[in-house]
Amino acid sequence: MTKILIIEDDRDFAAILKECLEEDEDLEVVKIIGSESEAMSFIRAGGLAGLDCVLVDLQLPVMPGDREVKSTAGIRILEETRGGQHFYGTMIVLTSSRSTEDGQRALAAGCDGYLCKHAPIDEIPMMLDELKIAIRGHVMMVSNEMRHVFFREDISAKEAKLMDLLVSGKGWPAIARELNYKTAKAAANIGDRIFDKLLTQQDKAKIEESGQKKREVALDIWKSRHAS
Repeated sequence: MTKILIIEDDRDFAAILKECLEEDEDLEVVKIIGSESEAMSFIRAGGLAGLDCVLVDLQLPVMPGDREVKSTAGIRILEETRGGQHFYGTMIVLTSSRSTEDGQRALAAGCDGYLCKHAPIDEIPMMLDELKIAIRGHVMMVSNEMRHVFFREDISAKEAKLMDLLVSGKGWPAIARELNYKTAKAAANIGDRIFDKLLTQQDKAKIEESGQKKREVALDIWKSRHAS
């Protein structure tokens, strides 16, 4: 069962979204939260445990009952969820904002996808089908307006976790278990793709000349960028 948290102040939209998602028996919306303060309290109290996915609006009231919404509320929730609580499940922004700046902030805060709400009525069924795939499989899903922001060679939160585990000395079997890859080989294949993202052409040329392993160089680069 894939367990989902929805952070959305539009109760009607959230209720419809919940109903549509739960048409699939393996998807369960465990909670709907409508304000930043409630979301922060839930997250900091350990509410993320057992969750697989968080869907979050960017524009939310700070407190329950507030009429005014803050455009930065969802970003703060993303930052707390990823950076503060180290949640490595799927995080998808659902928002009416089509601002490139909002997209860039959401990406930097660690979201895996960015969907602009209020799509044309004929596109909604397809959007929901794609959303369900994204929820289940850590697949990036992005509205057309944000493709230039998101489709780059960035390291995702899950990929960053894999690199941190490698740096800590974990082997591929342990990484596969922790990050829910089917086999150690599958985890190793993902690792190889991450190494290619980290290495520049100059790095690759040096590897060919020296005979040094790609993994070793990539880990050195990762440690240099993320040294505490």
